[in-house]
Amino acid sequence: MSDVGYSTEYEIYLTQENGVQIVTNDLSLTILREMRYHEISPTDIAMELNLSKSTVQASITKLLRMGIVAQEACVNDARSVVYHISATLLFCSDTDIEWQIYARMASTIRILKSGRCTSREDLALYGVSLTESGLNIVQGLFNVGAALTATETGKEYWRNMLETIESQCVSQGIRCQFRMENGIELDFESPDENISDITMVVVPMLGAMISHSRQLMGKNLTHDISLSVNRNGRSVKMRVDPYIGQDFEEKMTVSNNIDHYRIDEPFSIYSINGKSTLFTNATMMGILYNLSNADCSVNDLEKLMGISKATIYVSIMKLVEMGAIEIDKNSGSPKNYRLVADPILYCTEPEAKDCKRLHKIMEKFQSGEMDYYSAVISFSMEAFRCMGIHFDKMFIRSGKSTAHCVLELCPDMEPQHLMDVACSMVSTPDTAEIITLLPIKVRVTLAKDTLWETWPGDFVKGFVQEGLRELTGDNYRITIETIREGDDRPLKLTNNY
Repeated sequence: MSDVGYSTEYEIYLTQENGVQIVTNDLSLTILREMRYHEISPTDIAMELNLSKSTVQASITKLLRMGIVAQEACVNDARSVVYHISATLLFCSDTDIEWQIYARMASTIRILKSGRCTSREDLALYGVSLTESGLNIVQGLFNVGAALTATETGKEYWRNMLETIESQCVSQGIRCQFRMENGIELDFESPDENISDITMVVVPMLGAMISHSRQLMGKNLTHDISLSVNRNGRSVKMRVDPYIGQDFEEKMTVSNNIDHYRIDEPFSIYSINGKSTLFTNATMMGILYNLSNADCSVNDLEKLMGISKATIYVSIMKLVEMGAIEIDKNSGSPKNYRLVADPILYCTEPEAKDCKRLHKIMEKFQSGEMDYYSAVISFSMEAFRCMGIHFDKMFIRSGKSTAHCVLELCPDMEPQHLMDVACSMVSTPDTAEIITLLPIKVRVTLAKDTLWETWPGDFVKGFVQEGLRELTGDNYRITIETIREGDDRPLKLTNNY
């Protein structure tokens, strides 16, 4: 981990024995990125990077101790060993966001056309917002797909899955081609519809197939994907190449032990100018967290955090320099500080006491009780609950970005219509309704079997706040009340002034 408590280059892994581990060292990151594509020997990587073998071996040894890397005897030379990644990559800072411009538009057009968001659009909209923030979740989605199909065996299952994908595409007028000869290739073509949000849907399926590639194709595949979106989103091409080097047994298991998901070093991630930045410094994280709730002075932060002004001030100056926060010049004395960075995630003590819900989601998906989109979302959210990772603060940003997309499509939309569209952005079985227009109050009702917690309300808040500001130039007072079906008391009440 970085000594200064923050880093713009990182990878975060879930290991089998050591819980969640963070890598920020440049050499270690380079080695791990190479390992996605081919086996590594210290001699080869040292020659490739023009470094000493001892330097490379030291980094690999540390990755072994962390539980991120495993070693295998070299089949060509019994005196040597080769290394590969044995942990699950959750997030990393290495991302390509070109396709997201089309993907959000595709989901938004579909919602406006049908009048209601579904779990498919949820998966795409929230995934796009994370990617747009500079957080790479492709590897994480790969591994969700692998976990959901971990117990599946036999080629018949995969043939059925591909036939299901093809039939669903055909029913929507999408031509699809699958090739599994030298790797996996998937081509999707639509004559007139933007289908680029299909990427978020297909990535977990690819992850499932990669984890079973030895069974399906007799060889391991790389843990990365090449993606191209053409013809304004009407053509999507995806490819996964063969892994170079000797085969190894890839095991995807979902642990029954909650300690497997522990985070020994808490962290948070914020997007600064579209670049995700990982923080581990406790003072910085405390400042950012409190400013995400309200503007604060140093005096306010001292009361909230219980540490000295001097310690807080040093971190504030660094955060200002980084562009994460700014001084409110109209706040008088003492000066207030305002959060500029967009919150992505933060850690707390896990609420989950066991992993039973993870296995129940797997069972429901494999038995057909839960659809694919819902299973991917549910499994991801439950795994994060086990780790104590929260994404709730980023959903306001997601709502704002989607509002911009809607108004790009419908620039002359009336404010009343915008409010109606905001309610349609809440996916079934949850609902949203306008209670009053002035002052604006929206009630979001979460169904008993909802996939989400209180996050749909945050999405609506961001959507309404940004949409009305764009249409009228005014910042309206907005109240979002989130309740659960059958309950009288709100789960969450958020206000905007």
